[in-house]
Amino acid sequence: MRRIDPSRAVLVFWADLVFHEAALLADDEAKHLAPQVTQALDDFNVVFKLDLDTQRSVLKANAKSSIADVHIDEGIRKLHSAALFLVDQVRKRPEFKSLFSETIDKVVRFALKRQVAIAEDLIDKLGSKIYSDDFRKPHIDSLKSLVDAGNTALADVRAAELGRTDARIDIRAWKDDVNAIRLANYGELLAIAAKSGRTKDWADAFFLKYKSSSTDGDDELDESLVETGSPTG
Repeated sequence: MRRIDPSRAVLVFWADLVFHEAALLADDEAKHLAPQVTQALDDFNVVFKLDLDTQRSVLKANAKSSIADVHIDEGIRKLHSAALFLVDQVRKRPEFKSLFSETIDKVVRFALKRQVAIAEDLIDKLGSKIYSDDFRKPHIDSLKSLVDAGNTALADVRAAELGRTDARIDIRAWKDDVNAIRLANYGELLAIAAKSGRTKDWADAFFLKYKSSSTDGDDELDESLVETGSPTG
């Protein structure tokens, strides 16, 4: 019996518990050890939902962030095209150069946080007297709306990541409890084996066995690695 690495997915712990509980209940001398395992399995439903919900929140927040980034990119490019039209493609004119001193590819295509900062800077620059109200207002209004959406998306990402961090703490606590239960039960099973003249293999049969050691941190339950056994005593 080996300790399950805490970096493994909760489903790995669940599979081990399901096997362990069933094995204990199948043996009259060991079934008194099952209640704690059953409780851990009951708690799994809460833990698994927490795991999925917080992962989902992070994914959704990052998806919204990605789209907000694209929208700001489009808004900046739209301003770039409008500024070029304003100066009749003469990039050296101050109306254009004050907004875009570099090529457009050096202004866009950054992560959202940087894109928001660039858009805010462009809003400030559009306040210059060299721009007419007819040119300034629609672009400022558009960029402000995009900046607001970008800041909201960034806040959502931070909140989702914080929630995920808190969830990891709770999930880790459950995993540690599972390993503690397994270790305690293994000790009890070894004691029963010693008293009844059985070998260590009898105690090992109550736990999932792996054909080879899996890589720590692998979050996928690989059924091909699992070698099932049954109590022999």
